[in-house]
Amino acid sequence: MSGKERSTPTRLVHHPQCMGCGSENPAGIGAHYWIAGDGVEGRVRFDDRQSGAPGFAHGGAVATVLDDLLGSLLFVLERPAVTANLSVDFRAPAYLGRDLDLRAWCAGIDGRKLDLRGEVLDEGLVIAAGKGLFLEVELSHWDLPGQSQSLTEGFLPWQQGTAGADPRR
Repeated sequence: MSGKERSTPTRLVHHPQCMGCGSENPAGIGAHYWIAGDGVEGRVRFDDRQSGAPGFAHGGAVATVLDDLLGSLLFVLERPAVTANLSVDFRAPAYLGRDLDLRAWCAGIDGRKLDLRGEVLDEGLVIAAGKGLFLEVELSHWDLPGQSQSLTEGFLPWQQGTAGADPRR
């Protein structure tokens, strides 16, 4: 069994305060992601905090989840990278209060350029599709000026994993 195959999925979390998947962010969306083969799957349920029109998730919240989902794919690819471009095709409404499935995969790599794709699905129907160009960067990219210690010291998410309850719930 390789390190990427698990009998119980490991929840992927960028960091506890992440707006998309962070468990400690009170304003966060609360998306859950886990490794699935050579891609990432997940689940999200939008609530009134992500409302656009009454009963519908705001398109910006949907785009945020897609960006965060594609960023979670970096755990599988084992490459630190940042979003350079994100495009979203909105195909149907994302309703509030429904469990929506997520999936992401790598469509190609060309040097530092990562071509990542993702989808938001409602009962098997693709309601939003995202295409992201991510650029591989050095970990020092996340260092802040004036910090005595690197923010990324010891932070290699694909080597640490966040064990816990089954993330599909």
